[in-house]
Amino acid sequence: MKKTVVIDTFSVGGFHEMFNASFLYVILNSTTGPVNYIADRTAIQAITLLLKNNNQLGDLLERVIFLDKTLPKGLSFYAIFFRYLYGTLLNIFYLFKFRSSKVIFPALNPLFGIFLKQLVKILKTDTYVVCHGELGYLFSRYSLLSPLFWYSAFLRPFFSGTLPSTLKLILLGPSIVQNFTVHYPRLFPNIVSMHHPYIFSNIRTKVRTTNSVLKFGWVGVATEAKGFPIFDKMTRHFSNEYPNRFSAHFVGWHPFSFDSYPQITFTSQAHEFLDRSVFDQAVSDLDYILFFYSNAQYRYTASGAIFDAIEHGKLIIALRNDYFEAIFEACGAIGFLCDSIEDMYHIVEQLLREEIKVDQFYANLQKARKIFSCAHIKLTV
Repeated sequence: MKKTVVIDTFSVGGFHEMFNASFLYVILNSTTGPVNYIADRTAIQAITLLLKNNNQLGDLLERVIFLDKTLPKGLSFYAIFFRYLYGTLLNIFYLFKFRSSKVIFPALNPLFGIFLKQLVKILKTDTYVVCHGELGYLFSRYSLLSPLFWYSAFLRPFFSGTLPSTLKLILLGPSIVQNFTVHYPRLFPNIVSMHHPYIFSNIRTKVRTTNSVLKFGWVGVATEAKGFPIFDKMTRHFSNEYPNRFSAHFVGWHPFSFDSYPQITFTSQAHEFLDRSVFDQAVSDLDYILFFYSNAQYRYTASGAIFDAIEHGKLIIALRNDYFEAIFEACGAIGFLCDSIEDMYHIVEQLLREEIKVDQFYANLQKARKIFSCAHIKLTV
């Protein structure tokens, strides 16, 4: 039996901690032998804390041998690029070192993509790569000065033509597989489809009382490109129209000044990643979670934030997109998918007036917890 080696040379601190921890559990659930896990020390601390806090998953850590490395930190373009560059060198070294093992990369490093296909072809190593938002780089246009232009340029040769039979791409859901293979049909034999896994805990859903203030929140990373100005405009409207019924909250990472958004309650300072316990508490205090991302942003990538909503029993109000539609098809409606921003306004207003029954949505949330739990997902490796 081949040894399984997970190589994460990008994550630092709490970045992707929930996915990394739940994906590690999927790997352990899919194999019987020991697993070597190579990552930055801070990333290892983050995922082991999540696993140790879960009674069902903590015992599995006995099968994991953690090998910590020190990666360059920071979120600036230069810091990320240097981490990609350093990670590429480490990935090449480890791919040679563990060429007789099953090697899994939890994310696709664009710079490493320049070498990965040829290395696997030469070494014939059983290799798996999880594809996240970087797939979207292939189908977007960027300025020549944007780092994303260069990342997309690095990735295109990797996806062109065919891949070695021993190199598999893990895509996070059937809708992503369908959208991606329209453009790259020749890669279909190399694709493994897997639901985005999540570690669901036994959190009690907060019961809202009638006529109480409803808390609408944005959860996750916020930028202007992801629609934050729309959230601000909606907040100003409903704060003025329903001052005793509506409140807006932000939970996650953002680059904004509080003074610019006086009607939004921020859980974190600008450029700050929240501690998991603080994040969980803030999400649990919400009633509804709003998503303003366009369909283009979810054609090739999964959403971790929708699983935060499922974890805490929160209904969503979102612009319709392929990925959310696939979630609804799997477990039933867990909120509202809207065809326009105007529709979102209309739904929020109906909720504030208590004109909509939402009881069935909560039953579907329980179904979703079973479908997407990492305890129920296996990976064919």
